Parts: sequence; C-alpha cells; structure tokens
Amino acid sequence: MKNLISAIEKQQATRLSDFNATISEVQNIQHLDKWQFSDLLPKGKNLNNFKNLETAKAYLLKRKEKQNKKETENKVNFIKSISSASELIELKITIEWKKSKMWGSNPSAECWYSYTNNEGNFCSGHVTSGSVGGCGYDKQSEAVARCLNQISCVLKPLYVAKDKAIDKSNHDILGYGSGYGICPSIEGGVGVCCYPSIFNKIGYNFQTIASGKTFDVYTITKTK
Repeated sequence: MKNLISAIEKQQATRLSDFNATISEVQNIQHLDKWQFSDLLPKGKNLNNFKNLETAKAYLLKRKEKQNKKETENKVNFIKSISSASELIELKITIEWKKSKMWGSNPSAECWYSYTNNEGNFCSGHVTSGSVGGCGYDKQSEAVARCLNQISCVLKPLYVAKDKAIDKSNHDILGYGSGYGICPSIEGGVGVCCYPSIFNKIGYNFQTIASGKTFDVYTITKTK
C-alpha cells in the first residue's frame, strides 16, 4: 500500500512544517503557554525552566520532531499490518440493548468472524464493543463500528480500495460512513443503513438478520 504510506508521510511532514512555522512566529515566551506547545512539555517541566525564548522554542521543536517521527512510524506500521491481513470469509454481529438510568438504552456489540490466514488455514476471531452510552447520536452504529474497526481483515479491502484511488476521498470511493482521514474506517454514529453500500463496493454483503427491542443481528458475507 505504497500510496497510503506516501500520503501519511506527506501529511505528517506538512504538520511538522506547519508547527515549525507557527512556533517561529512566537515573540514572547508567555505566548508558548498554549496547548499545542504546552502539551509537548513532560510532567514537572514548565516554561519557567528555560533561560530564554529561543531555548524554549528549540526544546519544543525537538520534542515535536520526536513526537512526529513516532506518530509517522506508528501509522505506517499500522498500514503495513493491515496490508498483510488475511481475507475475511464471514462475520456475525449481535447487539444487546440494556437500560441505563442516565442514557436510556445502551447497546453492546459482539462480533464473531472467520478468515483464511496466509497459509490458507481457516481461522476465527471475536471482538466486543463495550457498552455505548451518551445521547444525541446513533449508538447502534457506534457499537457496530467499534467492533469492525478492530478487525484487520475488515479494514484491508477498504485500504486496498483507497490505495488504488489515493487522490479521491473515502466517501467518493466507498460512500458515506467510510471516514474522513487518509485511511478509511467504518464510522460510528452515522446509522447502520450506511454500511450495506460500503461493503457492497468491496465485495461483501452486509445484512440485517434480526431486530427487536433488545437485540439486533447483522452478518457480512463475501459476494465475489
């Protein structure tokens, strides 16, 4: 997935360049007391520890460079791990709704999935979403998304599609609900109704199998 990796590296380089430009314009050490600068200070260290403005700026820039390098490595390594993921065969998601004194009903999702590993052997896995609380958004799709985004063989075909059309947005390639970052994902809070179209574009069929007051069941199966 060279195109995705290149796009991530370019984005990270731009962010570092923007930070460099911003900090270079600071003329007073007290103006460094903003979150984008203060968050770089380790616990127990503050602006009073520096002799002058230039010393503080040099220290913060070095910290930012180190942070940026680590973030880039982590993102690139994650893409590589997705690239080497196996092929999804089928997947089942169940949602159980439980009453909450504060948030009404909260969903919890469980997902069982099967895949073929790189040796061609049949394997299976299991993930959970945890309880989804709050209000003002679609908790059902949030629970489903929390599960799906943990599964490498679900993300792999999304990444492959984006890598082939790196200059297009996720929504142009996969449809609404596929994330806004460079790397696509399954968005939560958007409604489960968005998912069939996304999965259809990558060769899978997302179906609602059952639904009731306290439960929902979905499956994802390969279509081609």
